[in-house]
Amino acid sequence: MRGIDVTEAERILCGVLADLFGIPEVGPQDGFVRLGGDSIIAVQVVGAARRAGLRITVRDVLTLPDTAALAAAARPLGRSARSGGDDGVGPVGPTPVMEWLDGRGGPADRYYQYLVVRTPAGLTGEGAAGVLQAALDRHDMLRVVRDGSGWRTRPAGSVRAAQCLRRVATPGREATAGEVAREVHAARDRLSVGGGVIVQAVWFDAGAGLPGALALVVNHVVVDGISWRVLTGDLARAWEAVAAGRAPVGALDPVATSFRRWSELLTAEAAGERTAAEAPYWRGVVRPGAGIAGRRPLDPARDHEDRAGHLALSLPAATAGPLLTSVADRLGADANEVLLTGLSLALARWRPCGPEVLVELEGHGREDIGAEADLSRTVGWFTTLFPTRFALDGLGAADAEDGGPTAAEALRRVQEQLRAIPRKGIGYGLLRHLDPVVGKEFAAAEPAGLGFNYLGRLGGPGGGDWQLLPAHGARLDAPGPGMPMAHAVEVSAYVLESADGPVLHADWAWADGVHDEAEVRALAQGWFRMLGALVVHADRAEPAALSTAPSTLRPAVPPASGLTLDAIGQDELDDLAASLGLL
Repeated sequence: MRGIDVTEAERILCGVLADLFGIPEVGPQDGFVRLGGDSIIAVQVVGAARRAGLRITVRDVLTLPDTAALAAAARPLGRSARSGGDDGVGPVGPTPVMEWLDGRGGPADRYYQYLVVRTPAGLTGEGAAGVLQAALDRHDMLRVVRDGSGWRTRPAGSVRAAQCLRRVATPGREATAGEVAREVHAARDRLSVGGGVIVQAVWFDAGAGLPGALALVVNHVVVDGISWRVLTGDLARAWEAVAAGRAPVGALDPVATSFRRWSELLTAEAAGERTAAEAPYWRGVVRPGAGIAGRRPLDPARDHEDRAGHLALSLPAATAGPLLTSVADRLGADANEVLLTGLSLALARWRPCGPEVLVELEGHGREDIGAEADLSRTVGWFTTLFPTRFALDGLGAADAEDGGPTAAEALRRVQEQLRAIPRKGIGYGLLRHLDPVVGKEFAAAEPAGLGFNYLGRLGGPGGGDWQLLPAHGARLDAPGPGMPMAHAVEVSAYVLESADGPVLHADWAWADGVHDEAEVRALAQGWFRMLGALVVHADRAEPAALSTAPSTLRPAVPPASGLTLDAIGQDELDDLAASLGLL
């Protein structure tokens, strides 16, 4: 069928999904959303399929009902499309999120992320250096430096693992939380974009025959959530090669499209007609009147990340498990839509909010912009940041707590709003940061008071080698001292596997003096209550009834008169057709 044996495609894709979800077996009738998939994992599915010779899209993964349908939609991938060859070495133009960081102010050297993974019992110092060297040589952005002429990546071999790796002996025992925290902070302080010190690694060596831990501390400007999944997978494959006596870098798949090439594509896209045509839509989003009332405005001179208040809450597996699998599938929604529906219901009852609220969302950013680019194995910071206006009027009704009709109204409204966003929001950053005229206009608009980021699932359920160690975890947004806060309230949510199933973790931060802990705790706890109410509501709903029923609600953002059919890409048309039940 179109050059592909569907049965063989099913076998490949079932294996890919089983591997990514860490489960023994996936069948042809198993659906990606029902398994708990999200858009970040979908990118990984696309990349793994490409390496096996199959071409599928993220939209295929997220919208097709099961693996059999996904296999039927697969196309053969030409050999040239599977090979690498773009080494990414040379000048790198700043992308919108890199420009956003520069505009934010504060020291960029210590804006970092870290992850702690388990290391195998047989790892030696030489083996650890070999594994790390393979990753440094494969991924060009790990060798980036910023000098007077801008960002520049250096050739493979120019950064040596010995300069990046520190060994800490913990003979006969696991490293303590205090030891890991001290070493992570010390590693953070060694980072320097001007000096090209982008990566620091600390190996906690428990001794021969015992598993240890590896803390990877990386400047945020070169890494994001998907990058971490690429890196940990590469560490595992490199170790397999080292253990077998083979050269580790040869065990790592090539990178099809470099970050340098992606930055060139974004610059060209920012100057194109399609991006310019989106400006009226985004003007409608950032128009005045959707702020969050605080005691005072956010002040970059004193509201710094290291002075922020913090609150961490976890939604147990009994609720989070069905919420992100069967509930999302039954309601015809993805995980992000479900989480934002719960948040909109909680915001409708939160005292500082009015009838509308502007929220800045984060996306993974590896979107299809019409150019040939395979970013599934590219390490870099691709994040998109874009505002979204949610209409809250009428969502504070008491029945929402019990999963009543207001929950259906909220989901329908959130889906309308999110699915109306052109190209998953990538155009906003292009206009805001790479268009000199529109960018000034948008810079003067009232900023969003709340930032929301869903990072998806981190790590696998097995706790095996090179997988995340839940005891030490990760920080995927850890600015150093002196970094101004981007929002008065921020929440980052992610899922970690536990013995009971997936647990949803939420890290809240707020500018003390703009809001207080009681206010933020009320919002955080209200969000979790509303997520529980959505589980109850899904038990009563007809499958996918909410996503296909016509809406009687007015849109939160009026249609932009400047957008014509000629300006709408095929991805938006496909999304529209899907929302109307035509696909």
